[in-house]
Amino acid sequence: MQSLPGHAQEQTAASGEEEKAAEDPTKISTRVGAAYAGELSASGSLAIGPRFKINGRVARSGQWSLGASYLLPVAILTFAAGRSELDTGVKQTRYSLGGFVPLNSLGLQTGKWQVFVPFGYSYTNSRQPVTDLDVQDGIPMQISSNSGYVGLFTIRPLTQRMTLMAGGNFTKGTHGFSGYAVAGGVSYHLGPNDTVAVRASHIDNTFGQKQRIGVSYQHEF
Repeated sequence: MQSLPGHAQEQTAASGEEEKAAEDPTKISTRVGAAYAGELSASGSLAIGPRFKINGRVARSGQWSLGASYLLPVAILTFAAGRSELDTGVKQTRYSLGGFVPLNSLGLQTGKWQVFVPFGYSYTNSRQPVTDLDVQDGIPMQISSNSGYVGLFTIRPLTQRMTLMAGGNFTKGTHGFSGYAVAGGVSYHLGPNDTVAVRASHIDNTFGQKQRIGVSYQHEF
């Protein structure tokens, strides 16, 4: 079979991306969005060609993340760096390299459920306030850990406009670090390029917990 010219190949890849659901973590597209989950945040991604995109998010408190994704035939790879704060006051800086593998790319049929396996490696640096009886203020204690994570994420259309989302992952690392995260929600498509969603998440690891319920809006160009 004669191969497609480069321009035609890019058009075919772009068409495939347009067919993917907005909730699909392997989709390469340019988006902007806003969310409220205890505080306001803004996020976005910039597609550069059919396989590469830059991702970013910043919250009012100063928490942030920045990264880039590259789409492969059977997975999407993502490098990300970010800073977050747990409900216990522990501040974490995290660097990760991982991605998502859609099970249908491996030939597994999952019906109306689209199932993805998130995986990766992360380096986490945590600063934790430790108080002493003779000291009035907390003294930051710094702990670093290397860890790996794996999990499941799934989306399922409920109607033409409504989609169910659910997932979780488990992390195990050095210096006794371990934890898990679970999340779920429902998205509603206002139109072909606009989506609103309600999500709830729970994170529990060695350094503390973080629970959030939030709403978000996303526009895709």
